[in-house]
Amino acid sequence: MPRVAAGSRTTRRSAGAWVIESSGRGNSTQSMERATPYEGRLCSLVSRANGEDPIGSATPIENRLAVELPQPWQRDAVGSRRLVEGLRPVVEGARDGGLLDAFSAILPDREYSRKDHTRLLFFRRPAGPFALYEKVDLLVPHGEVVAAAGALLEGLGIPPRFGRYRQETGHVRDLLVCTHGSRDVCCGKYGYPVYDLLRRRRAEAERLRVWRTSHIGGHRFAPTMIDYPDGRYWGHLEPWAAEKVAARSGPVSDLGPFYRGWSGLRGPAEQVAEREIFALEGWAWTGYLKEGRVLASVDGRTEVRIAYGSPDGAVSGAYEATVEAAGTVMTLESSGNAELTEVDRYRVVRLEKVPEGG
Repeated sequence: MPRVAAGSRTTRRSAGAWVIESSGRGNSTQSMERATPYEGRLCSLVSRANGEDPIGSATPIENRLAVELPQPWQRDAVGSRRLVEGLRPVVEGARDGGLLDAFSAILPDREYSRKDHTRLLFFRRPAGPFALYEKVDLLVPHGEVVAAAGALLEGLGIPPRFGRYRQETGHVRDLLVCTHGSRDVCCGKYGYPVYDLLRRRRAEAERLRVWRTSHIGGHRFAPTMIDYPDGRYWGHLEPWAAEKVAARSGPVSDLGPFYRGWSGLRGPAEQVAEREIFALEGWAWTGYLKEGRVLASVDGRTEVRIAYGSPDGAVSGAYEATVEAAGTVMTLESSGNAELTEVDRYRVVRLEKVPEGG
């Protein structure tokens, strides 16, 4: 099972299209000879054509601030001209100071948004084993956005003056689908149709909201999406798979090729192992409190342990897995004329359930 990692670069062009070459470590040559010159420079198509598996590419984060922002969005959304005045230095200062891991713009929605107000969604990792990111949902007048964002980022809680703006949406899932075409053309070209499908067919304001969002990382896996408050990343989504994720229906094992990983796990090896567990346990796995750690890593083999338990304590246990290197694959990190990048592949060679204290 592949894991994305930095590697050496190899490039060859043929008839205006990329040709994916073997790394010499057991991978067979695959090509995009039938691709047009334009398609051959689209990172998502190159990634798919080469069979790159998205698992292990979920960004481990402590928190994310998502703010409603009309388009157009700049490549870095925080630099967009329609951002509320004064918010940019607050966000950039929090980034630089280690108080904010990720910022996202979300497009105002005809149903979810309110005139003369801006929504802020703040997702924060709780301490210890967890299943869901803590969520704060504020719908504030435009003039209060900067102060509200500052309070959230400084960890001050919700000041009394903002209490009336808090929305009780802890039970609502928020699907953030990247459609940020000004960051990479693949996100607009492939992300928007998935957003549109889910928004029309799966969104229910009291249960599941679907948002267009700016860059969330990994545009070569477009269409890509984060499911909050879980913090699960999905990529290379096909329409049927996106609907299964939204509905949480069918075997999880069918969705393995689209799963990028859970951002609650700190490293790719843990994410690779967790996918196998998720497939075995099914959708119930999303509700368990979980915590992962690396036990050892030697000569391309990583031993990991993922402990889990139900919130009421009735169910508990752990899995241990061995993840090992399994060759490489070539990919294109961003659309355009960049060189191909060689990335490592990983697979699970051992997975077993062990006693919780074992």
